[in-house]
Amino acid sequence: MSGSEQMSNAETAANPDARQLKEGLSRSEAGYYAGNTYQVDKVMPPRTGLLRVNYYRRASGRRPFPTSCAAGISMIGITLFSLGLMLCQARGVKSPAVLTGCMLFASGLVEIISGIWCVVDNNVFGSTFMLSYGALFMSLGMIISDAFGIQSDYDSPEEFNSAYGIYLSAWTVFTFFLWSATLKATVPLFALMFLLFLFLLLYTISVFGGHHNLQVGSGVICFITGCGCFYGVYDALNTAPNALARTPDDWLRMPASRNAPEDEKYVEIV
Repeated sequence: MSGSEQMSNAETAANPDARQLKEGLSRSEAGYYAGNTYQVDKVMPPRTGLLRVNYYRRASGRRPFPTSCAAGISMIGITLFSLGLMLCQARGVKSPAVLTGCMLFASGLVEIISGIWCVVDNNVFGSTFMLSYGALFMSLGMIISDAFGIQSDYDSPEEFNSAYGIYLSAWTVFTFFLWSATLKATVPLFALMFLLFLFLLLYTISVFGGHHNLQVGSGVICFITGCGCFYGVYDALNTAPNALARTPDDWLRMPASRNAPEDEKYVEIV
């Protein structure tokens, strides 16, 4: 037993069986003290609503904070749902300028705050996802509103579209790498990241070439991605105490993660 795992005399006196219990646990069953009782951490599988892409140890015993993932996914879902319809020019709407406030504050500021709380929960994928896309949506809000005169700084709309397309292409490549991190996650999370990557890819091409039909196609994918985010919200909020119809755990995991050994090297330490 390492020095960091040694128990104090007070802990041993309060619970004489504690040392024997702790020494008998495997390394993947490390726990914590709650009063005089030694609680064993439970290894949890990947989860869509929690933005967990691998096995992890539940952190609520040590850090009694609620997850921020539901709030973060919901803000992205609202933005993508609305943006997708506007890119499809639903009801004749051609400009997404009305989403400026949503991008700056809902899927921007709230997303960044949610990502910071994911850092507290030691959720690497969740924090990367929320912090990065919070910054993306804030920047898009500034661009589409031209609050900083970004569009007017270019000599022609063609030059602006080229610059805008270059910027979006970087986010498309970044999203591809995030998608590759979900190969052992759940099927809905894998599909969500693939749809987000596909949307950015189609939207980037449409911006470069000014293709109206391709923009409509990217809007359809964007709308479906927003609906996928709403599934993640449902999965995060509907737990055993309050759900009438819970989302399944086992068969919705990617095939590569179903038989993954719950060993320490596969478990994200919290």
